[in-house]
Parts: sequence; structure tokens; C-alpha cells
Amino acid sequence: MKKIFIFTVILIMLFSWSCNKQLELEPHKIYYDNFYQSEQDAISAINATYSLLTYVNQYNSYLWLIQDVGSDDCNARESLNDPNIHQFNDYNLQSTNTYLQGIWQGSYLGISRANIVLQKVPDIKMDSTKKTQILGEARFLRGLFYFNLVRLFGDVPLVLTPISSDLTDEEVYLKRTDKSLVYDQIIEDFTLAAQGCPKAYYQSTEKGRATKGAALGMLAKTQLTLKQWDQAASTCNQVMDLGVYDLWVDFTDNFKDARRNGKESVFAAQFYKGETSQNNQIVISGLPFVQGVFNAGVEIMLPTEDLLNSFEEGDYRKEATFFDHYWYDTFDPHIYKHWDQDAYDAEETAQCGSNFDVMRYSEVLLMYAEALNEASGPTSEAYTAINQVRARARNGNADVLPDLQGLSQDDFRTAVLHERRMEFVNEGIRWYDLVRTGKLIEYVKRAKGDKANPQTFNYVFPIPQRELDNNHNLTQNPNYQ
Repeated sequence: MKKIFIFTVILIMLFSWSCNKQLELEPHKIYYDNFYQSEQDAISAINATYSLLTYVNQYNSYLWLIQDVGSDDCNARESLNDPNIHQFNDYNLQSTNTYLQGIWQGSYLGISRANIVLQKVPDIKMDSTKKTQILGEARFLRGLFYFNLVRLFGDVPLVLTPISSDLTDEEVYLKRTDKSLVYDQIIEDFTLAAQGCPKAYYQSTEKGRATKGAALGMLAKTQLTLKQWDQAASTCNQVMDLGVYDLWVDFTDNFKDARRNGKESVFAAQFYKGETSQNNQIVISGLPFVQGVFNAGVEIMLPTEDLLNSFEEGDYRKEATFFDHYWYDTFDPHIYKHWDQDAYDAEETAQCGSNFDVMRYSEVLLMYAEALNEASGPTSEAYTAINQVRARARNGNADVLPDLQGLSQDDFRTAVLHERRMEFVNEGIRWYDLVRTGKLIEYVKRAKGDKANPQTFNYVFPIPQRELDNNHNLTQNPNYQ
């Protein structure tokens, strides 16, 4: 029975390749025994791994939505009939939560596909440069999937080989691996990805693939999470020295279709206009529902007063992120930063194909500033990095957001966390930041009061019940049922 079950899983994974326009994916029926023969097979296999990033259980919705609602940035709309998202808002999390189940399954499907690429592609006779690139991309994607899992759940099973029908019980029913070992693997994957991926892609059909800068950027973020300050600063510096990235002059250019995969985008999940399976739900999730205007608006989450009041006077990012009226209609503040009004009318917002930036260059600058400060206090280089981001937020008004100077190490630490909050609203970052800085309980209670009651054990989420039921060797995180 076990072998039949595993073979069924293999078929599901092999037949569920999906499509992604810019990366030239096509739907395939892929047969495990004879598929991995040519360079095109290798390309199709890695493209199928990328495609999972745009699923609803990854960057199309779940990964960033739980970050917003689980932090001090947003509340789930009170009238929203979705108990699963309210669990994050109220910190009444259950192991049966469908968002967590989806993230777990989607991430491990991505890991499985990356593992297949890493096992099969080395034996394919093909261009050696292309082979090295594809293996680097697979390393990057596996590292990314594991980086999300370990931050959300803590110890997780570390799977590094493809599923097959001849596995032993020990190989099928994996125990959770200590998170330190998972992080070791993530660091190895991003390091090798940086060696294998090119500095940039110059053909439009190649845009959106992992680059050397993307791998280094995610490596730096991993090192920052582990408080490896010197290493994180050094890695950020490597990204900066590539000469590939820069800040857009206008903050809103980050969210324009015409600027997709531009100079500030380090890595992004790719979405496409007018294709239902490729529409990015992040646009409509923040918009209000207004009959005849925003018919697609679902307003899943609304910004907290704490977030709205945290912007400094004159910070252009506030008006670029929130709106409370449209023509003759007025409403409570909603998040609209991802809506490109140059490309989509209000009634077209359901068709938005805006990318989701997993990392922007502004984050590299802020990580660099943070790592330098933690290692040595606020150095001149740390001030230069954070003040670059603040200067852009002035939007040409020299009388607001003065450059930071003369801060203590503690004050600079607070300033970086604040700047990250203002810069990355609704970009899937805030909850991770509160967890790694130890501010989750304090800041969420400050923003939400009695609505939310986070506890120390909420620094990780519950292992999905379905996984516990299917694997007797898995254990639950403490204090979850």
C-alpha cells in the first residue's frame, strides 16, 4: 500500500506541471522514465518549479497575506467570512488552518520538483553553461522554499532527494530536522546558486529567473535572520558591487507593469495580465468593494491605525500605499500600492498581472545598514545605505524625512526596523521582521490591543494536522493542538 501511495504521489507531481508565460512554460504530460533526455526537458523541468511560486498557496496569496494579518500592519476585515485568516489576526491558530496546510504542501511540491532537477539534469547531454545555470536555479528555488518553511514552522523535514516508489519507511515517514541543519542547507543552496546563476539575463523571455544577485540577496537575508552580521554585511556588499541594481527615483515605479523586472527588482514571482490563472491576488485583496467601480475588490485586510500613524510627515510612501477615496466614493484607508493605474482601470483590477517582488534592492540597502549597525554600531556606510531609502521617500521634498545621523546603536536598530515597515507594507516581510527581532508580542499588542493575544509559542506556527495524521514521525510545535 505504501508503494502504491508513493507512486500515486509521483504521478501527481509529474503530471501537475503548469504554465508560466514569460518563462515559456507549456503544459506537459511528463513521464518519469523517459522525460529527462534533452536540454528542452531540463528547461521545462526548472520552469515547472518556478510556476509554483505563483500558486495561491505561495506568492499569489497565502505567503504574504498571513504576514500582513499576523503582524501589526493589518487587521482581517471583521465581516470577512474566513475563520482561517482570522486565526492569524487573533492569534487563535489551529493545526487545521487551511492556509498553513496549503503553504506546507505547495512548498514541499516545489522542493520535490527542485530535487528532481538536481538529480536528473546532471546526466543530460546539453550545453554546459545552460546546465550550470539550471542547476543553480534549482538550488535557489529549493533554498527559497525551505527558507519560508523554516521561518514559519521551525524544525521541518529536510528532503534532498526525489520521491520514488522504493523508499523505506524511514525515508517516507521523515522526522523533523533541527532548524540549524535546515539553515545550513539553505545557506549551501543559495551559495551554490550564486555560483551557477548569471549576473543578469538580457533576453525578455529569460526575465524573472534567479540571478547571482537574487541568490546573494537571499543568502544575506538568511544570514541576517541567523544574526550572522559580518557575513550578512559582506554578502549585501557583493550584491551592491554587482552594479546591476539601483533604486527607482519614484517609489511607485516598483509597482508599474512597465517597470516589471527592472533595476530595483532583485527577484520576483511572475504574474501576467489578463490570464486568470496568472492574476496576482495582491491587487484586489487590498481594494475596497465598490459596486460598479471596484467590483473585484475583496478588502481581505485593512491597515491598522498604528501603521497609518507610523509614517513621518511628508513620507511619500504613505500616499503611494493607501487611499481612502476614488472619484466620488470615499471609504476607510485601503492598500492600493500594487494597483498600476497606468495599466488597469478600476474595473480591470481583477485582471492585474503585477509581479510580486520577493526582494527589492531597497531591502538589500536596509539589510546592509542593519548588519553593519549590529556588528559595529551605526557606521558611515550604514547611514549612507538607510538614507538612500529615506531620500527616495521624500519624493523631491527636501523639507521632510531628514537624513539620520548621530544615533546610538539601539536607536539606529529601531530606525531600521521602522524604515523597513514603511518601505515594505504588504510585501510579505513584516511578520518575519517582528519574529527575528523579538518584537512580535509587544508590537502586535500595541497595534491591535485586545483583538490579538500573541504568545511566545506563536513565534512559529502549528504543523498542519493533515501532515501529522499522514506521518506518525512528525511532532507538533509546543502549545498547539
